[in-house]
Amino acid sequence: MPALALSPIGLMLASAMSVINVLTDVARKHALEKRELIPATFWMRVAVALVFVVVLLVQVLRGAVVTIRDGGPLLGIAWLHLAPIPTFLVYLALDVGLITCVMWLYFRALQVSPLSLCVPFLSFTPVFLIPSAYVFLGELPPAVKLLGVLLIVVGSLAMHRRLFAVSWMAPVRAIIEEKGSRYMLTVSFLFAITNPLDKKLVLMSDVFTESVAYGLGLVLAFFLLGKAQRADFSAAIRRNVKWVALAGLFDAVSLLFQLASYAYISVVIAVSIKRAGIILSVLAGWLFFREREITDKAIAASVMFCGVLILYLPLTAAQSWALLALTLAAMSLALYLTRNACPEA
Repeated sequence: MPALALSPIGLMLASAMSVINVLTDVARKHALEKRELIPATFWMRVAVALVFVVVLLVQVLRGAVVTIRDGGPLLGIAWLHLAPIPTFLVYLALDVGLITCVMWLYFRALQVSPLSLCVPFLSFTPVFLIPSAYVFLGELPPAVKLLGVLLIVVGSLAMHRRLFAVSWMAPVRAIIEEKGSRYMLTVSFLFAITNPLDKKLVLMSDVFTESVAYGLGLVLAFFLLGKAQRADFSAAIRRNVKWVALAGLFDAVSLLFQLASYAYISVVIAVSIKRAGIILSVLAGWLFFREREITDKAIAASVMFCGVLILYLPLTAAQSWALLALTLAAMSLALYLTRNACPEA
């Protein structure tokens, strides 16, 4: 598959998605506060699905026709070339099943960890996307983009820089031991599978059809999970309508922008731009939730952001190496200047 150009329309759609996604996380964290995870998530998915259904109905009333196109051999296996609708349903079932796991982990991370600590680890999604986008879609970024991957890893370690005083492996252990970080790393890996699946479903249908099918599938999944746990659905929505509605609206708009961007730019580029919002997430954690020790998180998120820029921008090898060197130098200086503000481990 040929590389997709960096279309201005695609870049604008992905940039809008990145900003709205930060607002979604703020609304989600409020909606989940002191609530049961599964029923609260169910109501947020209902809100998202309602937006998708309304948008699709508007498109149908304007004359749009829902069509499911041939998606080629299932999972690229030549002898599994099914009819379009069965192929679409298999991909949809895989997508919904994985996203159900993703949302439980994602929302649980928001419940147990500060926004500014767990969300930056979503920067690993473009890292995991490099092999998965190639397997599912044939999209492969240039080798120089691995420099961006390196910065994302360095930034994740800098998030726990105070622990280097304990041992060189202490920051790695902190990432593993911090529940929110661990959950978000797992989410990043699963997103690397679901994002190509999303694009495949969009290519087989359209943005609005895929959104409705995906939205209704998640509503059903979380309803069944809630019933299996005998969850109290009414308690999850009581005095929580505002934040559930906002989370659903922002989530729906963000996803529509993301799916629309896939028609213009590659999945790796779109998701890299989405993850560039990590700095805004750190600031949101400080502004809305009064999260502490923000300095290290802001420095680390900035390093991860520069890694995303290398993945995102059409830089030459020399420019990528220069940005890598400049980022590492700036990070070292910032960490040195703020060393006295860092509490003892």
